Amino acid sequence: MKNTIEQALQSQELKYQVLEDTTSRMVIRLGMGMPNGRFDVYIDVRSEPGQVLIFTVFPALIPENQRMRVAEFITRANYGLIIGNFEMDFNDGELRYKATYFYDDTFPASQTTFLKSLYTCFHMMDRYLPGVMAVTYANMLPMVAIQQVEKNSNPRDN
Repeated sequence: MKNTIEQALQSQELKYQVLEDTTSRMVIRLGMGMPNGRFDVYIDVRSEPGQVLIFTVFPALIPENQRMRVAEFITRANYGLIIGNFEMDFNDGELRYKATYFYDDTFPASQTTFLKSLYTCFHMMDRYLPGVMAVTYANMLPMVAIQQVEKNSNPRDN
């Protein structure tokens, strides 16, 4: 699986750094610039039990006094999402979008599956970033921010 992921990243001409590479686990980091911002992306490949986890991390920590409001925003965003979800660490304010999948003999590793999951993470964080910023820094109500983010697109299609 490790080779499959590295080949997929190379096929997209994405620059990346391997942070950890053991027989049971590989962790890769890359940066991604999108229309609404730049994100750090972490790919965690766990050979046993055959898991791939992809995290797209929001570019700043959510201030402590805004975490409940952002929690409401991401709960509203998460409702009905098909692939992946937003998560926030209440201790430090880290916000991320996560997509995961399993692979084994019946569902072998594939570049296509990996790339679809990777690009879903990029696009979902980019799509919702303006809403997170509006809730966090412009004091917009989470419900209003979600309505604005989703008015021209249907994120449930991802």
